[in-house]
Amino acid sequence: MKGPVVGRVLLVLASLSIALAGAEGVYRLRMSEDGAPDPGDDDWYVRYRRLNDTLYRRSDDAELIYEPVPSSELEMEYGPAAFNAASLRDDRETAPEPEEGRTRVAILGDSLVWSEFLSIEASIPRRTEEALGPGFEVLNAGVTGYATTQEARWYEVAVRPLHPRVVVLVYCMNDMLIMSGPFERFATGSDRAEKDAQDAFFAREAPVRRETIDDVISRRERGATFRLLARALGMWERWRFSGHYVDEYLIVANDEARRARLSAALTRLGAAIRADGAVPVLVISPVLEEWERYPWAGVHDFVRGAGESAGFHVHDPLDALRTGHEPAELRMGTDNLHYGQTGSRIFGGVLADAVREALE
Repeated sequence: MKGPVVGRVLLVLASLSIALAGAEGVYRLRMSEDGAPDPGDDDWYVRYRRLNDTLYRRSDDAELIYEPVPSSELEMEYGPAAFNAASLRDDRETAPEPEEGRTRVAILGDSLVWSEFLSIEASIPRRTEEALGPGFEVLNAGVTGYATTQEARWYEVAVRPLHPRVVVLVYCMNDMLIMSGPFERFATGSDRAEKDAQDAFFAREAPVRRETIDDVISRRERGATFRLLARALGMWERWRFSGHYVDEYLIVANDEARRARLSAALTRLGAAIRADGAVPVLVISPVLEEWERYPWAGVHDFVRGAGESAGFHVHDPLDALRTGHEPAELRMGTDNLHYGQTGSRIFGGVLADAVREALE
């Protein structure tokens, strides 16, 4: 009796092994097909490097590290990427003094304000100008990769001489980080050492975080004997991670030194704007995902408090955006910080409302 039972068990085990091996083979074949590099990716990186080389240069100002090249232009897939003679992203020249009868508004920020991947006509500052109407002129003073400390200095160097009546600082969730982009092209050894220290800080605080979890799971899967099983374990780890979510925005926002640096930059910028007789406005741009379970609310609270202490009129559109719009409607593809065509128009309206309220 035992013989037939053992035989059946061995047959089941053999069949299961064959099925698993077959599934593993199919899975590896499918992954090799899906993992084929997109031939356009290298071309895009070449264009992006050329953009950084054309539009930016090393700055003599140590605080800035790099700065826009006045009157520079490069044709991209979305149209001209350009700075005018006043180092603003605009296809119109900017007079030193505001036009009589028009209120000049300057918008400071990083690539979110500069409006990466959007034409000048579709950029957030141009949409803000449209929403405000003909009595306003809006200047795009965004510079890709700038943090709040650099934006404060950029106001003093480039925006102050243009005498805006209102200065809007758009806070992006990565504004306490040292970002890549032009930084990688123009950073000195000491600049890079600071970024290396930042990256080491992230690795100590959370080796597995939003920015690394895909790579961690992928490396484990590539090194596994049974990749299908490794994929299942990776799915479980991703599910577990969603309950203990962490990313670099949250890590820096919880670091006292970086919080103090942001508060100091806002205090410096707010004082400079008020000293010039202008109105300082701070608008907090949310992370464009996770409306139902939004882990960055505490960052909003801190930035709001720091902005109010620095004398800004603070506007946080999170509740209004999450009530009226889905994140996918606002963002550029899967990018959770940058606005797409529709999002640019909607966020431009948000900035216009903030300007009107500050002038009342």
